[in-house]
Amino acid sequence: MSLFVVEYTYTPETSSRRDDHRGDHRGWIAEMIRRKVVRSTGPLADGSGAFIIADGPDEETVTRLFQQDPFVQAKLVENVRVSEWHPVMGEFSE
Repeated sequence: MSLFVVEYTYTPETSSRRDDHRGDHRGWIAEMIRRKVVRSTGPLADGSGAFIIADGPDEETVTRLFQQDPFVQAKLVENVRVSEWHPVMGEFSE
């Protein structure tokens, strides 16, 4: 498995609707953590998006998986960027 950074970009216009779907989104993320797909996640401090560290076999599989997030399905994420990540030091390095 490889590590990927999944970057969500939000717009201010979807803020209140994200609040409406936050429980479903966090439930989905919690299931991904339980399945050891998501290793860490959290919003950016300025509210403009979120970073998620995920395990996966390849970029295409991770991209397809994150299309199932309730935030994405409700069209509350402006952009989803998936990038393979090769940490060389610290907690996530091999």
